[in-house]
Order: sequence, then C-alpha cells, then structure tokens
Amino acid sequence: MLEVPRNIVKPSRYAGNEPNAVRNRRDKTDVRFALCYPDIYDIGMSYYGFFLLYEIANRLDGVWCERCFAPWQDMEEHLRRSGQPLFTLESRTPLSQMDLVGFSLSYELNITNVLNMLSLSGIPIRADRREGRHPIIICGGPLTLNPKPFDTFFDLVVIGEGEEVLENILQRYRALKGLPRDHIIQELAGLEGVYAPLTGPDKAVKRLYIEDLDGSYHALRPPIPVVGSVHNRLNIEISRGCGNGCRFCMAGYGYRPYRERSVGRLTDIIDRALDITGYEELSFLSLSAGDYSSLGELIEYVKRAHPTTSISLPSLKIGSISEEEIRMLGEGARGGFTFAVEAASHDLRKRLNKDIDVETLLRQLPLLRACGWRNLKLYLMVGFPWETEEDLRSVRQITDPCLKAGIEVNLSVSPFTPKPHTPFERLGVEDEAVLRSKIDVIKKSLPNKRVKVKIRDIETSLVEALIARGDHRLHPLFEHLHEKGVRLEAWSEKFSIAPYREWFHKNDLGFGEFLSARSENTSLPWKFIDTGIDHTFLRMEMERAERGELTIDCHRGCAACGLACRAAPDVCQGSVSGPANLSAATRGGPSGDGYETYTLRYAKFGDARYIGHLDAMSLLVRALKAAGMRLKMHGRYHPKPRMALSPALPVGIESTCELLEVEAEPIQDPHDMLRRITRSLPGGMRALELRPISMRGMNLTFQYILVGGEFRPEGADLWRNNRDKRAFYLWSGANVKELWVTGSFERIIKVDNRRIDGIRTRNQRDVQRNEDRIS
Repeated sequence: MLEVPRNIVKPSRYAGNEPNAVRNRRDKTDVRFALCYPDIYDIGMSYYGFFLLYEIANRLDGVWCERCFAPWQDMEEHLRRSGQPLFTLESRTPLSQMDLVGFSLSYELNITNVLNMLSLSGIPIRADRREGRHPIIICGGPLTLNPKPFDTFFDLVVIGEGEEVLENILQRYRALKGLPRDHIIQELAGLEGVYAPLTGPDKAVKRLYIEDLDGSYHALRPPIPVVGSVHNRLNIEISRGCGNGCRFCMAGYGYRPYRERSVGRLTDIIDRALDITGYEELSFLSLSAGDYSSLGELIEYVKRAHPTTSISLPSLKIGSISEEEIRMLGEGARGGFTFAVEAASHDLRKRLNKDIDVETLLRQLPLLRACGWRNLKLYLMVGFPWETEEDLRSVRQITDPCLKAGIEVNLSVSPFTPKPHTPFERLGVEDEAVLRSKIDVIKKSLPNKRVKVKIRDIETSLVEALIARGDHRLHPLFEHLHEKGVRLEAWSEKFSIAPYREWFHKNDLGFGEFLSARSENTSLPWKFIDTGIDHTFLRMEMERAERGELTIDCHRGCAACGLACRAAPDVCQGSVSGPANLSAATRGGPSGDGYETYTLRYAKFGDARYIGHLDAMSLLVRALKAAGMRLKMHGRYHPKPRMALSPALPVGIESTCELLEVEAEPIQDPHDMLRRITRSLPGGMRALELRPISMRGMNLTFQYILVGGEFRPEGADLWRNNRDKRAFYLWSGANVKELWVTGSFERIIKVDNRRIDGIRTRNQRDVQRNEDRIS
C-alpha cells in the first residue's frame, strides 16, 4: 500500500478514511472506476455532483468507484521524489491500474490539473498516445458544453447530466471487459450523449438531462470530509435548471428545462441524510432557490423537525423570497443572504433579461435587520456592450438604502464573459483597459467603507473566456502549459497569465482572436452539441437584448425555446411528511431539560493520526448526531453543542486515550451507542468507552480516567511516593507536580478543576517512526 507522508500540509487529504467512504470491495469487483476532481480535496469534497455520481456508481453490481483529487504542491513533490504514482483514496491504487478514470470538469482553470494528474499517474496526457494497458479516460461536467479546447486529452466525452449515462457506461464496460481497448471505446462512444474525440462525432451530440428529477436518485451518504472543505455541509438539490432566462448565463441555458423535486420527497431525503451524516447545516441547491414553488413549506418543515440545523440558500434572485420565509430563516440557526443583481440599472437589466424587483428588496431591509442579518452579499458584472457610466454608478441605489437600514454590503464584481449556448455567445470580451476603467467608476462611486468591494481578477477572467470560447487550436497551448509546470491555477497565488501570452507570441496568434465578437457567418466550435434549444431562439433573444425587451420566464409561461418541458404546476406535487415522520426525524433538539454530561474515550490510529484537532472535533459532533445522541445545543443564531476535548495531539501521533465531554439527553444503551458512534467515525477513529459523569457543577471538567478507574485528589493514599509504581509527570503553569499512579493508567486532563496537560507515553506513539498498528 502506498504511504502518505507526515511532513506535508494536511496529510489526511490523501488518507481516504472518511465516514461513508466505500472501501474493501476488491473481492466483489469486476470494474474499477476512479472518479477524479481536478482540484484539491478541500474544494472537490464540496461538490454535490461529484458525490451523486460516486453513490450511483457504487450502487451498481460489480463496480467499485473510488475518488482521487489533485495533490497540493508538497504532495506532488513527494510523489515525484519518491517515484510513487498518484493513487485513489479508498484503496491507494495507482490511477494507471484502474479500468476507467473519469474527470468532473466544472472550471476552466482546472484543465491543467487534469494533465498533471495524468502525468503523475504515468498515463500519457494525449489520447492518441495511450495503449491497451492504459485505463480509458473520460470527462464530463459543465465544461463539456464546449469540449473542443481540451478534448484531445480524453478518450470519451460525456455531454450533459451524467447520472444515467455513467450507469450505462459502467455496465457496458463490464460486459465488454477483455476486448481490445479501442473497440471498447468505440462501443461506449455509441451511447447517447457520448463521443470519442479521436474519431470525432459523425453527427450532433445530444445533451442529456434527467426528465423526472423527483424520481431520480439523490445522494444520501456523502463521505464526510476529514479536512474542513470549503462548503462543509449537507447539500440538498431542490431543483435543477432555471427558467429565468438570463441571457448571459450558460448554466441557465445548459441545464434547462427547470425541474423540481416534490416537497414530500425532499423531506424524506433531508431526514435520512441528516440521520446518516450528522451535519448541522444544510444548503438548498438550486440555480434560483427562491423560485422553488414550496420553499416556505420546506423551510417550515426543517425548522420544526430539525430545529438546530441551519439552512443556507445559494445566490437568490431579488424579490424571489417572501417576508414570511425571511422570518422563518431568521429563527434560530440561519445562514446568510446573497443576491445576484448582475447589473445596477433597470434599463441594463432589461437587456440581460434580468427581471428583478429591487424595490421589494429595499422594502425588506428593515425586516432583514430585525431578524438578525447585519450584511448582505451582492453580485455584479461589468463589461456589457450597452453599459454606461450612469449604469455603473446606479449601484448606489441599492447599497445606500442597505447602509441606511444598518446592513453592510459585500459587493463582488466580475467581468462579463460571453459563454457558449447563450444568446450572448457571439459577443466579444471587453478590452482589458476598458474593464479596469469601468471597475474604477464603481469603486469611486462607493466611498463608504461599509461597502466592501471585491474585484474578480481581470487576467483570470480573460483566460477563463479564452478556454470557454476556444477550439482545437488550444490543444498545444495546454501541452505548453503542462511542460511549463502550470497547475493549481484556481488558486490566485498559483495563477499567471505570462505562460499563456508566451505561447501566443511564440505561435504568432492573437489572444484577442478568441475573445473578439463573432459574426453570424462564423461557425462556432460548440455547434456540434445539441442542447435542445433552438438556435433561432438564441438569435431572437439577442435581438430582444438590443431592443431592451424582456422575455417571459418559464415559471409564468413558455418562451418557446425549443425544449419540450412539463407544465410548471406538475413538477412539484407532494406534501410534507406527517407527524409520525416528524417524530422520527427530529434530531439534536432538546426534548426536555433532563440532560446528562457524558465522557467519551476514543482512539486515533492508522490514517486517522493525520486528522487535525479542529477537524476531529467536527467529525466527532457529526458522529454523535448520526449515532442518535440528542446533544444540548447553545446559542440562538448558530447553535452548537457545549463540549470539551483533551489537549490537541500533534499530527502523526496515535492515541487510545483521547477524551471528549458533552451534554446530551440520557442514553439507554451505552454499548449500542458506542457501536453506532464508531460506525459514523472515519477509519482509524474508534469509540472505546462512554460514561455519564455523576458530579455536577464541574463546568465540563473530566472526572474519570477511563481505563484505569477514577483519579483521586492529590494527598490520597494513591499518591504515596512508591518507587515501584510508574511515574507520570503533570504540569500546570510553572508548578510541576509528580504523581505516582497504579494500574493501566491512561491520562489525566484536570485535577481539582484546574487544567493539567499530561505527557502521554505508553498510549501514544509517533507512528512515523513506529508503524505498528493498534489492534
């Protein structure tokens, strides 16, 4: 088994021992599939679509799906220095030994990470250089709506939503396994929504999408990150697609039609997923959550059934959330609010088909303030062809009333990028100097420091536009970037536009050629993809933008875009579960005042030795909740359990005597609870003993030494100076005390209500020097 080094940042990123991870399926496996996210663990573990495919693949007979993420620079250096290949998390199998390797592509600047991951695995980066012994390399995700700039690096490209086609690919491969690699690729390329770049599509490739979202699978048991991820919470997909028709938005057009899950189905998903994961926060995933037809009903259910669970909403359309929904979200645990304004003036928003009611937001500001919100986040774009200075300065019409209401504003400003398959796909990218001047106008119009303005890096946006609008001529660009060591570009400290400009200069190409406007006579590189939306409709939408006309959204009528959609009222049938389900679902909330204080002794060994102290705290809380412990929560807006842990272990140290103290409702069967807690912990963490503390008023201090029995105050017979007994040194500040203990002593944390740190020798080991495992 390949080893994870200790002397790197966050080594637990590479351990693969998370709760709910699917491990040890070698004996039952015909197909080994590596699902890869081309960014580091902290980012990839936040992506719902990634885990949806992970669960779907692992539900199939004979298939084992494992995960792999891009390594951070220190881990890459270790792999290259030691000659180890990049490996999967679950079994630490090199990617080169898998049957299929799939990449989920959601961001343009991650393409260089794909090439680096292939190189680290010993797999040729170009499809035409691979042989029969190499795995089949597949890509899918939002970026494949224009795969031409990078498709030469993949054997197969999947267009559209991947749930059904992934299942078809894996089952078809299982039936074909053993045949020549090229033959299998051509067979798989015959599936709908799939093409092989080496032979090219001989006809339009149809974008796939799930028609019945309510009947489709929803991820219930995502692996729980052992390192704090960017969005470490439970993701609940309430709807997919968007009917608002914003003319700049590739996601809005690329995920049409708009579909909802019924509220009855969602309440069942929420209950089951919270029970399994123990998460204390959930997010309602949607391109426009405020448009969900039963949002208020869903919020009300979560607040009743899971009162200590906070709700986060993604970016909202202004005016899409009611005052009653705001009040419910403001009760107890709550998240923040983000509104997508996109353009500051009403006239410009009409050109974008951004039909929002700013006056509604302004009327709701006092309510937001009264419900506890102190700041809002607003999204704004610059660089539209019709934009004037007056349009840019109009942002104060929104920010000033917010400040007057006592609400601070975080304004995020991004350059506009014309994306494929949208009405604006033929527009050009604004010149860099013009973009900078427009951003200066916005900054100067907002002198108040209570408006924090964050500007998206312009050079980064230009490269994103280059890749989004590029074609096959960019294949050698990515090879050049790989040779130059370009990777991890999504991180600002790793990004530089210099190697891009260098390649364009060397090949006598103009950067602006890919960013400039394109006439109706110009063939677009993504034309071979059939999204289901009529090209005539896109052209008519562009003409309406020129005239400043709005188009009806899909929630109020049909805009005749070309897709055959269900009628809107039919997509969200169902009702909230009844009281019986509510009783079973309620977790984590107090049902009375009868709480007890419990001490849990647990072990950290094996790969769990790489889990940091704060991450271990989060994992323990989720494991306790997933096991069914009803914890006492404290705090109104962000309720958390009151708990205490023993002093932090250094990374790489094993221990069987870690302690946690927490208040919870009485536990009827501690042994069964221990078993359930262990089942919800990462591999290498084990719950060993659970005891109630009988003494009260100790302010969460540890009373027991749980392996050797109770500790006794200094001065008792136990502490007599007996040289036959083992010494254990403790210190409190500068006053060092020597205590002599008997039996199988583990650890003392506090004596006489004073914090004591112990030197733990027998029950802790530096496994970097001693690789023995705790049985």
